[in-house]
Amino acid sequence: MSLSRSARVLLVALALSACGLSKPEVARVGDQDIQDSDLRRAVAMQQVLADLQGSPCGGKTAGGEPEGAACNRIALSGELLWLAVADYADANGLTATTKDVEGAVAGLETQVGADVLRKALGAHDATRGDLVELGRRILTIRAVRSAIAEKQIGTAELQALYAQRAPEFTTVQADHILVETQAEAQSVYQRVKDATVTQFTALARKVSIEPGAKETGGVLGSAPAAQYAAEFANAVVALEPGEISKPVHTQVGWHVIYLVDKQVTPFEQAKAGLLEPLADAPFKGWLKDRAKQLGVEVNPRYGHFEPATFSVSAVRSTDPGGDAASPTP
Repeated sequence: MSLSRSARVLLVALALSACGLSKPEVARVGDQDIQDSDLRRAVAMQQVLADLQGSPCGGKTAGGEPEGAACNRIALSGELLWLAVADYADANGLTATTKDVEGAVAGLETQVGADVLRKALGAHDATRGDLVELGRRILTIRAVRSAIAEKQIGTAELQALYAQRAPEFTTVQADHILVETQAEAQSVYQRVKDATVTQFTALARKVSIEPGAKETGGVLGSAPAAQYAAEFANAVVALEPGEISKPVHTQVGWHVIYLVDKQVTPFEQAKAGLLEPLADAPFKGWLKDRAKQLGVEVNPRYGHFEPATFSVSAVRSTDPGGDAASPTP
């Protein structure tokens, strides 16, 4: 007994569905599907942010893309990236705290104005709760990115970089005496190496060639060490309060420095800044591996999946009605 054509089609469809091979409505990451409703919600939030920034949603479209396609791709990329990190974040306690999320949203609200934010949300049928959820995801993704980078780079390398860039993390209150020659600076050092700050500034008023030294006594005030010339900065961060440097040469002359006070950002607080410019490569490598582990499929109507960034790039088509078109949800 032969099956009718419609019955055979139904059986094939059921078999594909049972094997997990059916095409996703929008995209699939592992066993989790991104539905059209998920994309609509994500697009709405991207449109809210675009309105607040006064820019087109998704930025500049790729050549041949229909209107709204770039916004779809940005929104879908965010959904994909979230599914890539969500389980890892939960397993490693990296989910953003309510305090941090509320602080970020409150900061945005202060920046653009409560009324402006409320109108932007309302214009796209979005709520403050939707914005809070987006903030939670963004901060969690950042936390995972940093954690992955720290794990691969290693604490020892970060600590070495922290020591190398010490002036960036040190605020100093310093006085100095500036003279023209090394011999003069050596003579000054011998006179002040055991001096009090009052004695030091008194001599600065007499011998320093710095403009205004007679009035200021060589007092530089409090400033990040990194704002000074590298030679001066490295010398001053090596001092402890109350210590006086041996002569230091910069392009403006020779200095003898008295350190009044310094405040150093601890390594744990500086770590995020150290990691930020280094995190891209480790995180992209991790995302590539994650894509292989999970399996990712994007409906080709929305673009081409990029494993290294867990994002969607434009698919250009010469056929306006082809699968490459990205319909606006």
